[in-house]
Amino acid sequence: MRYNGKKYVGGTAVQRDKLAKVILLAIFFPFVVYVFGSCVLGYIPPTEPYKKTPKQFEELFNEKMTQYGMTMDLDGEGSARDNSGKRIVPIACEDGSKILCSYSLYGRGSNSRIVSLKFEQELSGRENETVYLEPLLAFVMDEFAPKMTQNKDESFEPITSETYNGALQVCREFIEGDETEQYIYISPEDDDAFAVTFERKTDEKTMLSVRFHLFNPYSS
Repeated sequence: MRYNGKKYVGGTAVQRDKLAKVILLAIFFPFVVYVFGSCVLGYIPPTEPYKKTPKQFEELFNEKMTQYGMTMDLDGEGSARDNSGKRIVPIACEDGSKILCSYSLYGRGSNSRIVSLKFEQELSGRENETVYLEPLLAFVMDEFAPKMTQNKDESFEPITSETYNGALQVCREFIEGDETEQYIYISPEDDDAFAVTFERKTDEKTMLSVRFHLFNPYSS
């Protein structure tokens, strides 16, 4: 049998071509998988209760807080952004109370998550005025930290965090007192906690607020 140099050379070229394709696939396949996976994850809503999208927050608020005569429309009239990028939304109250909700987001698109949340009520000074900080605090604990409701007198982090009922008591005492600021932590689950800040401003009018730093996006 004669040695066919042409076939030998051609066979070598084919093998080299196949090897090159294998190498390219080995290099780019992980990158393609990563990009595809990132795109898919971008469409999956967050599952942790304390990581909510604005849409989830709005729906829950309008479902739960109607019992207090409150509703909100995140894209409605009066909604705005401040210089830091925070969204500010007026809450419609049947009794005429003036309450603003402001929140900051992490991420982009429809699945961006609320990192911090604040409710601020301007007091009119009228007799028998209702202060809504306590039901607003209860709403956030119910919806952003639902495991706290399983036992309202125990905390997942008893050394550093308040219980459900303990947090409500702190809120009542703050409303009735004269402190300008009060900090506590509450734990939505084991090995986790977020900060709650109560604040009082007494300039021309008294403003009471409760702010929640729900999670650190750079460590979660």
